[in-house]
Amino acid sequence: MATLRVKFGVMVKLAPYEQMAKHAMLAERLGFDSVWVPDHIVLEDYKMLCPEAWCILSALATCTRRVTLGTSVTDPYRRHPAVLAHTVATLDLISGGRAILGLGAGEAMNVDPYSIPRDRRVTRMRETVEILRKLWTGEMIDYEGRVFRLSRAFIQVPPVQKPGPLIYLAANSPKTRQLVGMYGDGWLAEMMSPERYRADLKEVADAARKVGRAISDIDVTCVVTTAISEDHETARKAALSLAKRRFLWWPRQLQLYGYRVTEEFDWNHLIVGKDTPERVGEHVPEVPDKPCEGVTIFGTPEDCMKKIERYLESGVNHFEFEMVSTYEETCELLGKQIIPYFRENL
Repeated sequence: MATLRVKFGVMVKLAPYEQMAKHAMLAERLGFDSVWVPDHIVLEDYKMLCPEAWCILSALATCTRRVTLGTSVTDPYRRHPAVLAHTVATLDLISGGRAILGLGAGEAMNVDPYSIPRDRRVTRMRETVEILRKLWTGEMIDYEGRVFRLSRAFIQVPPVQKPGPLIYLAANSPKTRQLVGMYGDGWLAEMMSPERYRADLKEVADAARKVGRAISDIDVTCVVTTAISEDHETARKAALSLAKRRFLWWPRQLQLYGYRVTEEFDWNHLIVGKDTPERVGEHVPEVPDKPCEGVTIFGTPEDCMKKIERYLESGVNHFEFEMVSTYEETCELLGKQIIPYFRENL
């Protein structure tokens, strides 16, 4: 499955569908390889629009023809694996074989307020992957796991991709990185510097080797906050503004770079309230600039090319840009200057 050809994708911001469709079509026209959509019931901002990811992706499948379509990311709690298998296979059918399931450990805000069980997270991820792959064969299956049990189960929508849609695992811990090596078609990681990729990729490679796989079998995908402008400082401020919030949401990730902040907003525990954005904003100044600069791509197109090259040298081969500068302008700069440069020189 895997290829070392560098690939470029974009996270389409949640918005009214017409705007999301416009942005997805623009990305395809400009030569991007993948389009990704967040999968949440709620986000940290009480006032934001948050449509259902798989409905949006199915609609985007009808207005695009080439880009792959994925979630960034779905959790293993809100949908039983049989329902998830059915949903992803249906998207694969509608899109002509372009579905990607991004699967991660999830956040409290999307689960706990609804009394959805959120226990045995790594086990649920592993069993979900195993069940999906079995159900996508179209055969009747039995499955006996620690969390899930299926008897004479099957689905009746064969995916176009064989043996099934691609599964990218979001992983920022040793246990989940081990799952990537064992099961993942791709690895999604966020708030990662090139240096952290180089170190953590060894864990993924070791786990892959133990089951007879190679790291080249895995699409190493960097989810990265990105701001591009002809004015370096303008782009820097935009990128760091979001990165600081992200570190407040993932304080344990910040600890890997030697810094600590409040864990009040950790997405493992955060339940969103009407005042959450304001409370988060009060703590943003506490996050230092240095680690944020390390995990973002910002500046002029030339600045961004240099940072992308550092990620490529560390083992990344797929970028999912989360744009914080103007979407259309950033897409145009990426699509007309940066993507062609790497396509021509790699």
